[in-house]
Amino acid sequence: MDKEKFLKELKYQLRYLNKEAQEEELKNYENLQDYNLKAEDIANEIYKKRGLNLKVRKKTSFLDSVSIIIEEIKSKDKKILIDLLLFFLYMFVLIILIKIPFIYVRDIISSIFSVIGSNDIIYTIWNLLFELLYAITAILIFIKMIKNKAIGYENTGA
Repeated sequence: MDKEKFLKELKYQLRYLNKEAQEEELKNYENLQDYNLKAEDIANEIYKKRGLNLKVRKKTSFLDSVSIIIEEIKSKDKKILIDLLLFFLYMFVLIILIKIPFIYVRDIISSIFSVIGSNDIIYTIWNLLFELLYAITAILIFIKMIKNKAIGYENTGA
């Protein structure tokens, strides 16, 4: 990693410090020979040194999270495989359960459309938009759960 990228990442990780403390800590790392350090680890040390009970970690993209989970599957550890199987079953059930409120709201609004006597085009557009809203919600929950599971594996090392 180059100097600018490292300092930018460290500054981001030190975002919970005030501006002066942030600049003071960044000065300590401006003239290093090697910038192949983890900014998260350094930030955690700085927070600990300053008596702050904060823990930062690197942002993990969805694709990185999927890669971490695939690596765990490749390990063929039965405990991990069972854990992942239960996790995906839990996620599947949760996404199904999230659909229930969407069904109730859709049906309530649909009954209002039928009472008003609105035309079929508006009713169809309403249903499509509501299904799209559910799909987006389910996908966002899916992504968040996958990321959290990958971070859990990354932090525990298993």
